[in-house]
Amino acid sequence: MNIDFLKAFAAIAKTGSLTQAAEELFITQPALSQQIKQLENYFSIQLLERSNRGTSLTDAGRLLYDYSVRITDLFSELESKMDSLRASVEGSLTIGATSVVGGYAVPCSIFIFKEKYPETNLKLKVGNQTQVISDLKDEIVDVAVIEGDRVSGPFAIEEIATDDMTVIVPNKEPWNGKKYLLPEDFVKQPLIMREHGSGTRQVVENCLSSAGIDISSLNIVMELSSVDSIKAAVEAGHGISIMSKLALKKELHNKTLKAVDIKGIPLKQKIYLAYKTEKAQSTVARAFIKFLHLPSRGFC
Repeated sequence: MNIDFLKAFAAIAKTGSLTQAAEELFITQPALSQQIKQLENYFSIQLLERSNRGTSLTDAGRLLYDYSVRITDLFSELESKMDSLRASVEGSLTIGATSVVGGYAVPCSIFIFKEKYPETNLKLKVGNQTQVISDLKDEIVDVAVIEGDRVSGPFAIEEIATDDMTVIVPNKEPWNGKKYLLPEDFVKQPLIMREHGSGTRQVVENCLSSAGIDISSLNIVMELSSVDSIKAAVEAGHGISIMSKLALKKELHNKTLKAVDIKGIPLKQKIYLAYKTEKAQSTVARAFIKFLHLPSRGFC
């Protein structure tokens, strides 16, 4: 039996929702349903009852949940003790990261990782998606954390998170009280975009195109390669933009910028971990890759 199936079942039991559990586990709902089906086939008994009101546990499901928690806790304890028996994690690692995760998420992960493994030396190189992929291919960086569309290349690629995006506008008139824009109103607004080669720009264009918005109809007044420059330009009233919420925590908290939605158009992007298999064999690389898959990775 796969231990991940028990973890998946425990997540459903805790959330009471296949959808929410799938989001927490960063897998698709069909993949999660298939794992539960394999558990039910293994035990030859129904574990979940599904209805319009959601998902509930059968008697067998409640029993399995109790054991799943105990088994997964024991397995985590075992992994921890095995980690302690291995040689200490030490060495150098160069991490490439795209602008948003590199500027607003990965630094916190590096800090937490360094606290756990103080003998390591981690370096961070930030650029747009094109630059980071090029550095990964040329082995300038050992691993890369990339937001945007799924990339391809001669390396392993693993999805580690989903990132919400939003339209940002100045927190002043005429935006006071506005919670969303209609698509037809959005295309008329002066728009500040990331440069070509940015993963965020690719995702934005794909989201808008999928919703039937002609990219050539956008009123793009400025293209900037710096996330901070875009935020400053929007705050000054030079236009609006679309940006990851990871990069906006301070501004939204301080109310210097305001987040609005485009009605009917979800804006999300994936975050991926990429690395050449042969470059990820060092102790520090294996430990960092494993760490980034954990909820405790501590994205800022």
